[in-house]
Amino acid sequence: MAEFIIVGSGAAGVAAALALVHRGIRPMLLDAGFVNAAAVPRVHGNLYDYRRRRDSFDLHIGTELGGLRAALDTEQSVAKLNAPNMAFVTRNAGQLAPLEQTRFHAVQSFAAGGLGNAWGAGLYRWVEEDLDSFPVSLEQLDPYFDLLTREIGISGQDDDLSPFFGSAAGLLPPLNLSYNARLAFDRYLRTRDTLRRSGINMGYPRVGVLSVPYDGRPACDYSNLEFWQSQPYIYTPAITLQKLVSRDQIDYQPGVLVESWRETNDGLTLLAADVETGESVQFTGGTLLLAAGAINTARIALQSRRDLSTRLPLLENPILQIPLIAPHSVGRRLDTQAFGLVQLNLVWQSAGHGMTLQGSLIELTAPMRAEFFGRFPLSARGNLAAMRVLLPAMMMMQLYYPGSAQPPAELSLSPNGRLRIVAPPHDMDRASLAPLLKALRMLGLWSHAALIQQPPTGHAIHYAGTLPMRTQPGAYQCYPDGRLHGTRRVFVADSASFPTLPAKNMSFGMMANAMRIATAAAIS
Repeated sequence: MAEFIIVGSGAAGVAAALALVHRGIRPMLLDAGFVNAAAVPRVHGNLYDYRRRRDSFDLHIGTELGGLRAALDTEQSVAKLNAPNMAFVTRNAGQLAPLEQTRFHAVQSFAAGGLGNAWGAGLYRWVEEDLDSFPVSLEQLDPYFDLLTREIGISGQDDDLSPFFGSAAGLLPPLNLSYNARLAFDRYLRTRDTLRRSGINMGYPRVGVLSVPYDGRPACDYSNLEFWQSQPYIYTPAITLQKLVSRDQIDYQPGVLVESWRETNDGLTLLAADVETGESVQFTGGTLLLAAGAINTARIALQSRRDLSTRLPLLENPILQIPLIAPHSVGRRLDTQAFGLVQLNLVWQSAGHGMTLQGSLIELTAPMRAEFFGRFPLSARGNLAAMRVLLPAMMMMQLYYPGSAQPPAELSLSPNGRLRIVAPPHDMDRASLAPLLKALRMLGLWSHAALIQQPPTGHAIHYAGTLPMRTQPGAYQCYPDGRLHGTRRVFVADSASFPTLPAKNMSFGMMANAMRIATAAAIS
């Protein structure tokens, strides 16, 4: 019998395990635990040098043509997950946790390390504004933010975004900016007083990417490979998972799909299935920490009560994708020494929306051209010609709204065992972005409302709120310490326990909160 059992090895599960290990506890961690076994060549050096010397079909497209999904499929897909080397991240998700979805496009992972294997590594502290409706204080979370900053190695700096991203203590130096990002940031610094009066603040992102060697891992080499293979300078939860396993600080049990729990006066029994054979297996423990992700943690809770009637809320950050053109770079050679993910962050305190929005400016040197092929309005030949000229001058802004900007979806358990997710129709108002587009033009970045795209609900992959924390919780809600109402020793450590969803990458806040909840479970 294990004293503590954690379900899930993503960001929340690994953080919860780390908190227990720091208290001298060796938890059991149950996980499907798929790992990358793809026969894809490992690239050393720069992506563009590799492409000049070799055929990159296996790296970029793969035998299952995943790299062409954006060009061949009618539905939008998540670009980084199309890479052949990332296929393991979503392997068998549809079979292990089938969904019936209406106006929602969830992305699920049963990999060791979870969806963090393919994340953008944006790691932002919460501030007081982010904790609106949380029965948790920033003072309770700050020690865990500090500990995780040391564990991960986060690059960034103290700048105009610190009021929104929190303390810069412990940060490594920021990453180098690409050519287009540098010009935009230089313009911001020259016009910052005007922009800040209109609610626009810009600065370096806080990313789990090493700008200098740290903890035995190398610094970013600006090779443009972030989309195509795991890079040792990008932190993922799998790094901490492997560290805990190698030190024998956790009892890691991969190949297991947890389905439900039974609680008695003596402890808990977890009912699970062997991922390969489907055979039933059981585990017993004293305390359960659920960290399977907001969707699957809710599934386990509903299945444990055989509840086919309850509908749980499911929050997601609405996002808009804003293509940007830097006219001064049209016809310029592509910047091939760049970091292929977020370059800069922009925070817009929008008077018109009455809320704070966050934008991530992303360099486009790493993704496949196929990701953009269908988004140009010309013929096939014309699109190819336009991409050659325009892509060196392009960036993309991913604009995040808080979860409250759209009604929550509803999640329920169907009689056939599938989860049903139904989201209400919701279109973001592009016309309201006129002040933002004006500010971007001041930065030398041009766009138009007609070019802005709204990805399907679910593609932000920020799922939360299915079992929210409340000061006085009811059914399918949690106490402030994460304990699920109606249970003695079941705690919700992941974003299922969030009552709200701020307009920023949620992973760092989720990890700090998971450590807080695991610590509370250990001392209760």
